[in-house]
This record gives sequence, C-alpha cells and structure tokens, in this order.
Amino acid sequence: MLRDISLKNYRMFKDFQIDGLARVNLLVGPNNSGKTSLLEAIHLLVNPDNINEVFDEVLGPRGQFLLVPDRWGDEPEIEHQIKTLFYQEILTSEATLCIESKSDDLQSFVLQLYPTPEYMEGLNLPEFVTKALRINNYNLLVSHTQEKQTIYHATKVTAKGITSSDFRGLTRSDPPLFQSRQSVLMTLERLKLVTLVEMWNEIALTPKEEQIIKGLQILEPDIERFSFIGGTTTASGVLIKLRGREHPVTLGSMGEGMKQMLNLVMAAVTVENGILLVDEIESGLYYDVQADMWRLLIEIAQELNIQIFATTHSWDCVRGFAAALSETPESDVGKLFRLSWRGELIRAIDYPAEQLEKAVDYGIEVR
Repeated sequence: MLRDISLKNYRMFKDFQIDGLARVNLLVGPNNSGKTSLLEAIHLLVNPDNINEVFDEVLGPRGQFLLVPDRWGDEPEIEHQIKTLFYQEILTSEATLCIESKSDDLQSFVLQLYPTPEYMEGLNLPEFVTKALRINNYNLLVSHTQEKQTIYHATKVTAKGITSSDFRGLTRSDPPLFQSRQSVLMTLERLKLVTLVEMWNEIALTPKEEQIIKGLQILEPDIERFSFIGGTTTASGVLIKLRGREHPVTLGSMGEGMKQMLNLVMAAVTVENGILLVDEIESGLYYDVQADMWRLLIEIAQELNIQIFATTHSWDCVRGFAAALSETPESDVGKLFRLSWRGELIRAIDYPAEQLEKAVDYGIEVR
C-alpha cells in the first residue's frame, strides 16, 4: 500500500509531495488543481509490465494521441503526445519526469530524454540499456523500479514530443517481474464492455459476485441477479433480473447510477491486492446513496487489501464519505486530501476522519 508519493516535472506538478496516505483516499480541490493527474501518476507508477496500455489509458481519455494510417491498410497506429506528461509540456534532457513512493520498498517511474549518444556517456545506466539505446536510436527511456528491481522500456520521440513507436522492453524477463495489472483507472469514460466481460470471467460463481449484487441493491433492492449477454455497450450488454418480474431488463433502462455502481464494484473486487483509481466517483449517483456506496467500498477495500483513490467536486460525496468513516472502527482507514495552489506549486492538506467529521458537522468548506 502506498503511504506517500512525490511528483517532479509531471503535468502541472513542478515539485509535489503527499504523505500519510490511507487505505481509502478522497481527493478534492478546485479545477486544474491536479486531482485527475495524481490518479494517472499512481497508475503509471504501479504498472511496470503494461507500459503501452497504461500510456493509452492515461493519454487516451484526454485526446493526447494521434492515429496514423497503417501503410498496409491495417488498424491505425497510435502515436502518443508524450510531452504532455512533462511540466509545462517542456521535453528536454534536463527535465526528468519522476514519480516516486518510498513506502516500504522504493518504487519509482522515471521518464527521460536522451537526445544524443554523447549525452549517454557517463550516465549511471546498465551497459545493455545504453547499447540498446544506441543500436536502435531510441531517445526516450522509462526506468521502472519496484521491489528492488528495475525494468526499462524505450522508444523514439520526435522533436515535437510525439512517440513514433510503442515502448519496447529492454529487460528480458520470463515470467514478468511483476504481476500483470496492479491498478484499475476509471476515467470519466468509464470501463468498456469488453473490459467488464474480462473482469466477469474472474468474478463469476465466486463470493465476489455477491459483492456486486450488494452494490447494485444499494440503488435497487429488488435486484436478484445480473448477466452479461452479447452487446456493444454496457447499457445493452448487461441484463438485470428483478424480484417479482418474469423478464429481465437491460442495464441501460435503469439509469446512469446503476452503470456507475456496476463499474465501481466490479473494478474494486477485480483489483484485489491492488489499487482502484476513480475520477469523479459520484458521477450518476443520487446524493442519498453515496454514504452506502462508501460503506461498501471501505468494506471491500479492507477485505481484499485494496487501496482506493477517488476524486470529487461534490459536497454530498464528501458528506457521505465522512458518514461512512465515522461508522468504521479503524479511524485511520480513510482520509480526505485537498489539493490547491500555493504560488506556482500545488500542495495537499489532509483531513483525517475525525477532522473531516467536524468540518462536515460545522459546514466548513473542505473542497
């Protein structure tokens, strides 16, 4: 579990540190204060074996990529606008991007430009890495350290900060050094149907299925079962069986809140021993059910050893979070962090459960 994280030269974070992270963390703050960017940074940090997929998930929802027609007429190739990850979008050899956590064993994600072969001389890199950079004319390197091991990926990047190919692994490892997926990132686009079906294959006929039903029943107590069927969207590809009704209904007929709850709980129970990252967690959910949502997520987080990071602009979501924490015996299970600008730097102010409860009781604005 992450207890701290620091960011340097990453998006709008010139130099940022946050300590005292809890099992369940709610991030608040004004627009453009870095809440979503912090979720993305954690996603980059903890997934060293899926670097290309993770870049797709971080840059894709923001539209920070290009689709280039394939010369053979196959699917278009994706080129990432990688410079957008750097502070003020300045990609130079002096502006090393670093995401780091010192919890337990050091974890780090470092993205750095190596513009010329001469620049690499004297750098503290393994010989096989410098050799691969020279031979392949790679000039952008990811160094990913976890569990006292470092793996490397490299690619070519243009002068405009656009990758001209996928990142290629420079470290031979079979099996992979780390587990395949250590976090799930839920952007405002939410999870695709194909992703939910893959998750369902791991959940079906296990106790985790009961947790999903429990989550859906927060919004509709008469739900008995649900199932995936052929379809192109989550709305049409999921059937819901309601108590007292002979025929099931599609998920799409039950509103956005039901789709949001299905996404949340399925992602949570799938990422056991990992991290769930959710942008605008209250989206589509009626204010009156948000405390119940938090109670269930806290319960799942404790049972399955999950750490949760979520963002919100909603006072109802903050109030529901405070109510759920007040009923939890472990007072340190959750914490609210407010991100805000202090001059040219972003800083975090933390509100442990007791302080948050008092702030909500007295109507003190914490967002």
